[in-house]
Amino acid sequence: MAFLIVSFIWITGSFYGYFDATSIEKMEFREYKVQTGDTLWDIAKEYGSEKTDCRQTIYEISKINQVTPETLYAGSTILIPANK
Repeated sequence: MAFLIVSFIWITGSFYGYFDATSIEKMEFREYKVQTGDTLWDIAKEYGSEKTDCRQTIYEISKINQVTPETLYAGSTILIPANK
């Protein structure tokens, strides 16, 4: 019975493309040079997607660039997710 359930899920998922490598979105980035007075919040609001919560964009920028609000310096170049 379990085999039938797993087989059904696998066949259904394959039909809809859930298990295809092409269904995984590739991350693309844009470079941004930090200006004096910039905050992660300002950058995320300006360059983030309208579909994504600003806090999620801040998290992604922080993780990708290994920065925090305290380590974000004017003149440094950071990567911002571009395909949201």
